[in-house]
Amino acid sequence: MYYYLIGALKRRLILELQDSFSRHPVYKKIIHQIQNKFAFDERPQFGIVVKGSSANKVQLSADNFIGTVQSHVMLAHVGQPQYPLEWVREDLSAVRANNDTFPTLPGIYYIEILKAPEYPDDQGVFVIDPLLTQIDEPLLQVQTGLETTAQLQQIPTLGTVRLWENRSFLLTENRDFTVDYQTGEINFATRFPSGTKLTADYRYAVPSVGPLYFRWNEADFRALPGVVLAFGKRAKTGDKVAVVIYQDRVDAANAYGGKFEASFDFDVIARDPIQMEEIADLCIMYLWGEKKPLLEYEGIEIVDVSMGGESEEPADETGDLYFYTASMAIQLRADWEMHVPLPLVLSKVTPTTKEGEEATDPSKRTAPPSTISATYSSLFFSTRPAIVGRNNLFERIG
Repeated sequence: MYYYLIGALKRRLILELQDSFSRHPVYKKIIHQIQNKFAFDERPQFGIVVKGSSANKVQLSADNFIGTVQSHVMLAHVGQPQYPLEWVREDLSAVRANNDTFPTLPGIYYIEILKAPEYPDDQGVFVIDPLLTQIDEPLLQVQTGLETTAQLQQIPTLGTVRLWENRSFLLTENRDFTVDYQTGEINFATRFPSGTKLTADYRYAVPSVGPLYFRWNEADFRALPGVVLAFGKRAKTGDKVAVVIYQDRVDAANAYGGKFEASFDFDVIARDPIQMEEIADLCIMYLWGEKKPLLEYEGIEIVDVSMGGESEEPADETGDLYFYTASMAIQLRADWEMHVPLPLVLSKVTPTTKEGEEATDPSKRTAPPSTISATYSSLFFSTRPAIVGRNNLFERIG
């Protein structure tokens, strides 16, 4: 985590200096010579080198706990933990642009890495298998009490159908009803009073999305609109992970965080001492005057920019040519934050009556649904109901 934060701050410092010098009529050529450490093929006429860094932790609480993150989006493991994605986030700009409605349908989106990158410019390949969630689908309003069948709008995935009586009582599969998972037809074994409303929750598969491409340490905003997929460097071919999207915001992760005060040393080098002095002054002016309010708006606080000493070294041992160096330091304070996902989906709850008798059979019900105790006889949790296969041509196998 430390080096991720320090590396990001260092890259941002270089980019901000390049941005400021790009508008200078004389020194705009320096933007290609502002680099991390001495990464030059040949020593340039002038340049800026970010050499090293150090940091001190600012602890905000004993256990660094900040709070619980509520989001439409959650990251979940499929089987053994694998890490092709470092994190997922809700893209608030996409949600606002969609009239404050999440632009991707709720469900579980299985991401599989078909090819992992092997070097920074290499492209990886992934594909998405969506398993959409249908919530509160109107199924049947009983008229005569003799109805025996109903039809789901989509073909459900095996084991995901939940039927509700008047949205307050959960029916039991293979006792109150059976499901034909080939056609989506429901057959009832229980008779319901006239006026009863039956609704259904279930999941169903849709065609795969892909192939899609990614690189190391890049974020994808397009694969799932409204979701930011952050790829790191840990993806391996065959990795699978799930992105769970909810209709409403839920507790998606525990957030831990604090602050780091990071110090970066950098040198301004030039063959002309006047150029060296001018570039050093410009660095202070740009960072302290121009960039400070902009960066602080994003949570990166510039605490101090200071000058060190000056030095010179021979550029040519046979001639009287020198490189002049001005040492500088900048101290930044930035937040660090880590989200630990809470991948939990409640799929089935079987309530009991106050006497402990299962209240799943309407004929045996001794009290109205509103009086059923909050004690539950069984809980079934699942984050991965099904994975639908795919062949090498990215076609869905039935």
